[in-house]
Amino acid sequence: MVDIYGFVEEETDKLIEEYQHQLQTVQKEKGNIKYFLKQLRKEELEIMRQQWEQAKEKGEASGAPPKTISPNRCAVLLNEHLTFILFDIEEGTRLAFYRQDEGIYTQNYTYIKRVISWLEPSYNQRKAEDVIFHLTNMVKIVPRTNEPHLIPVNNGVFNRETKKLESFTPDYVFTTKITTNYIEGAVQPTISGWSFDNWLDEVACGDREVFTLLWQVINDSLNGNYTRKKAIFLVGDGNNGKGTFQTLLSNLIGFDNVASLKVNEFDHEFKPSVLEGKTLVIGDDVPVGVNIEDSSNFNSVVTGDSILVNVKKKQPYRAVFRCTVIQSTNGMPRFKNKTGGTNRRLLIVPFNADFNGTKENPDIKEKYLNNKEVLEYVLYKAINLDFGKFIVPKVSADMLEEYKQDNDPVYDFKVTEFDTWKIDKVPKSVVYYRYKVFCENSGYHALSERKFYKTFNQYLSKNWEEERARFYSVADMQKKVGYFEPTLVPNGELKRSYINNKLKVV
Repeated sequence: MVDIYGFVEEETDKLIEEYQHQLQTVQKEKGNIKYFLKQLRKEELEIMRQQWEQAKEKGEASGAPPKTISPNRCAVLLNEHLTFILFDIEEGTRLAFYRQDEGIYTQNYTYIKRVISWLEPSYNQRKAEDVIFHLTNMVKIVPRTNEPHLIPVNNGVFNRETKKLESFTPDYVFTTKITTNYIEGAVQPTISGWSFDNWLDEVACGDREVFTLLWQVINDSLNGNYTRKKAIFLVGDGNNGKGTFQTLLSNLIGFDNVASLKVNEFDHEFKPSVLEGKTLVIGDDVPVGVNIEDSSNFNSVVTGDSILVNVKKKQPYRAVFRCTVIQSTNGMPRFKNKTGGTNRRLLIVPFNADFNGTKENPDIKEKYLNNKEVLEYVLYKAINLDFGKFIVPKVSADMLEEYKQDNDPVYDFKVTEFDTWKIDKVPKSVVYYRYKVFCENSGYHALSERKFYKTFNQYLSKNWEEERARFYSVADMQKKVGYFEPTLVPNGELKRSYINNKLKVV
């Protein structure tokens, strides 16, 4: 076979083998991709020049020798010597490059184009994108590593099953890592009488369940490749440690690995793009009671499902983010989606401490939680926690129950009124009548009858079923549920009703 200049390929095999061996040696010695690619370019141009001269001697080439490498050849060389992959074959999937110096993959095209420029600095934007196009068509498809027991830290990959630190390798497909080193057996330091565990206990107000939950939140924030499918809301008024706790997480994980996005911003057209390559997303100072019209993106990110990412003047693409979602607020937002799907994703962490006055110590936030030994201790203890699901302290469960009632008048009605009725059956029309009275007394806007039943049925236990039933005493029922129009229950007529097959009349 002959190459583009008509030169027999076998005649250059020896040359190619020699320069590849030399380049690999240089790469190993230097550990510098930029230097390696510049050397690779020199050798590639030298081979191209020799091929051109031999072709010219045969009368098969003319003009000046080649001075640039073609985009397709650049792609071949890059794919041969470096590691490029696709995470999937979905429409708009971006090319990923393994950064050997960091041990993780990046889909940052600005960085990838810089790598391309090290091999061929003469390229403009269009030609660099041509190289990316060719690479996209030739690389392997390798899904991200999302095993919950593998956590990339600054100095390697911690395996929670073996409790060992492993070296980075292209076979581990991570896009983020935390910036703190894992130190086996790291000991808790004491600084001017202050220790981390004592401070965290103060934040938890001495509640051991909350103390455990805070450690679990730290653990969950370490792994951007696995999600426990919970949105963590830090809730509390005043100087209670929320901001300091967030600073701890940012210091531990690394500010470059933390995105800033509030719950009401997930549905904005371009803002979800900030989640790319992040381990943790924090929404700070979420407005109390802010209305969330569309929580679909928020829910999808929390559960690790794909969303459409739109970048200005770029091709939209689908992406899966498994970052931990933390929101900080003085009071919970209001979700328009009042189904159990959103509520099941919520985990409320109470911050009820008071660090005003003599308890306030600015050194905790500014110095202690930025101390290398403190962070290494926190990492060592948190990463070795063994749990599958978050603990739900009683105070958290109570706050979630209160929130569900505040967020949904239908649920509030069900809990505060319907659940107190000592009945085994009741006409649906009576339930709706009492719901409207409840809304009027509570200042709520009542839903239509159809929407009410649809929402209300989601909150009923499996003991309740819809059947047709007869009723003979309006007065007796009014004693149990409150006043309603007697005409709603004609004596002895069959009415669509809620029937509790397990509850006996007391």
